[in-house]
Amino acid sequence: MESRGPITDIDYSNTYNKTFLNQSDGIKNLENQHIKFGDALAAICYAYDIDYETMLEHFPEVRHRERYHGDKYSVQDQMDFVKQHAKRTPKNVLEIGAGRGEVTLFLTAMGCNVTAIEPSTDFVDLITDTAQKLYPTTALDEYEYINKPIHQSDIDYTKYDTIMLVESLEHILPKDFDPEWEKINNNFKGYFIVVNWKSYHPIAIGQYASREVHCRLVNDSLYNTYCKGHTTKVRDKSHLCVEL
Repeated sequence: MESRGPITDIDYSNTYNKTFLNQSDGIKNLENQHIKFGDALAAICYAYDIDYETMLEHFPEVRHRERYHGDKYSVQDQMDFVKQHAKRTPKNVLEIGAGRGEVTLFLTAMGCNVTAIEPSTDFVDLITDTAQKLYPTTALDEYEYINKPIHQSDIDYTKYDTIMLVESLEHILPKDFDPEWEKINNNFKGYFIVVNWKSYHPIAIGQYASREVHCRLVNDSLYNTYCKGHTTKVRDKSHLCVEL
């Protein structure tokens, strides 16, 4: 773990290019035509008011291996599970840090109106490739995307009932995200969901990746900030779902 001074600025658009994102977590899941279980599917479950234990009962391989990426299940199996167990139906979803687009496409296929925020200069190519792998016979282009970092995106948070950050919060400098949290805190009504691998909690600057990539500390103290004054629906290590 590196311990030098703080990072003051990041070129998000070029740091998170196609080469980087195609070597990132979940690429083996994508090759086997499903999304990550331990963070991506978990986050979607929370948006639909499905608890993690129910997901583990249905996909038992994940209980002892949150990064399970075998070929036993398809994305259709994952979607069918969510439809079967859903107790809430998100309609307008904002995903902050969409990466290759797996979560955005999943939710679009589920019928949600999704806005994906992803600054990568390669995002259009990435999400097109992801759609071809996960949904080769279905045209999924009814999502919106903003190809800018969150702090440059001028979001109207009142438009959404669900905000999701899946393995992305630790990639955004506090100076770039914290003012957005204040806007969310003051204007947003709905589920605010932050999820990473459970084994990645807390996650320090420079832990598991370079300081330019894992650029902020994500720990219980930060989660306390998000929970304060709101209803905590899920809080288990890195998994957080708060109703504002």
